Amino acid sequence: MNARSGPRNDRVAIVLTGAAARGAFQAGALAELIPALSRDGITPSIWLGTSAGAINAALWCSKAHLGAERAAQELLDIWSHMGDGNVYRPLVPFALETALQYAAGFLGRGHGTTSLLDTQPMMRTTDDLMDTDQLAENVTTGVVDAVGVVASRVPTNAEDTVVGAASGRSVLFLHEREASGYVGDPGRALDVVRTPLDKEHVLASSAIPVAFRPVQVTTPTQATAWYVDGGVRLNAPLQPAIGLGATRIVVVAATAITYSQPPGPDLSSEGPDIADASAELLHAVLADRMVEDLQTLTRVNDLLRQAPLTHPTKGTSSTARQPYRPIEVVAVSPQAGELPALASTVYEHKTRGLGRLTDMDNWLVGKFIRGAGDRAGRRELLSYILFDKEYFARSIELGRTAAAQALRTGFQT
Repeated sequence: MNARSGPRNDRVAIVLTGAAARGAFQAGALAELIPALSRDGITPSIWLGTSAGAINAALWCSKAHLGAERAAQELLDIWSHMGDGNVYRPLVPFALETALQYAAGFLGRGHGTTSLLDTQPMMRTTDDLMDTDQLAENVTTGVVDAVGVVASRVPTNAEDTVVGAASGRSVLFLHEREASGYVGDPGRALDVVRTPLDKEHVLASSAIPVAFRPVQVTTPTQATAWYVDGGVRLNAPLQPAIGLGATRIVVVAATAITYSQPPGPDLSSEGPDIADASAELLHAVLADRMVEDLQTLTRVNDLLRQAPLTHPTKGTSSTARQPYRPIEVVAVSPQAGELPALASTVYEHKTRGLGRLTDMDNWLVGKFIRGAGDRAGRRELLSYILFDKEYFARSIELGRTAAAQALRTGFQT
């Protein structure tokens, strides 16, 4: 990879998309990417993430002072030792509580159901593993220039926002060493809140709607509200990376970064099941805007190459009122269907025979999805919510392989 090419004042940003259990793939990719970039004299200075990407961004930036190799190993150690018990309470007792809560709401009593899973263990895990004081110090001392996580603000009944009609806003919780002046993107209802990152910001970015409880953020005071997963509205914060001055961007996605080719006729006698429809909706939320943003970036780069060489940015500016400039990108992603196939294989292996007792929670999650269908959609959904050590370990290796391939390709415009 010719990583040293280009101007010396490059600002390299890492953009990490949301992915739930697919975050282990990202960890493997980062463990391959960042040390390789470091060996080429490139140190990413801007880190932005959503959902699982927010977790990985915050974890890495809290360890960046250790150097790329050691930070990579510590991130891998964390994911390698994670399991469902680190994320949510055992399903059977909580399912009974949820059923009673739902029944009360059905009968017009209480406030209804808040989530399908109790994520108290995830909050404790975050407390144990994430050193936000060190993270803040690494920003203050310039180990990294900026780190931010995206969450989706949930409107309240007191607000004049109709839920479901252009509802909610994306919020980028951002800690910068020096103020950049970036104010967000009004056209996409993206706001910027400057604050040292705390665990509540990361947990808010990772609160998968329906499955996980919404998270109340209380710092800073003006941003106090309830939030859910940032991937609902902005899964790949590419535009914020550009707004913060990045000249090169490394995108680590957990879904394919291109659309599939037009398919032939579907002659199957059975239509899509609920799992298929849910997987299609999930990909529309998590992947489509990212793919479109990458394509837009390519088109802008093409236009700039065709602009007069004497004044390449004259008369052209972005929504952040900065001159347009070429942006080089390295994109890392799994192959289409790769992680779903892996999740299905691991699930079938781990839940055979006595595995239904020793790994009961993952078995129940899989059976719940199986009730919605048994086609490709089931495997897709399973790949997002299978919190299993073996699945994580093998996902890490896939991430390393994908990153090595991306490094061979190098930065592209």
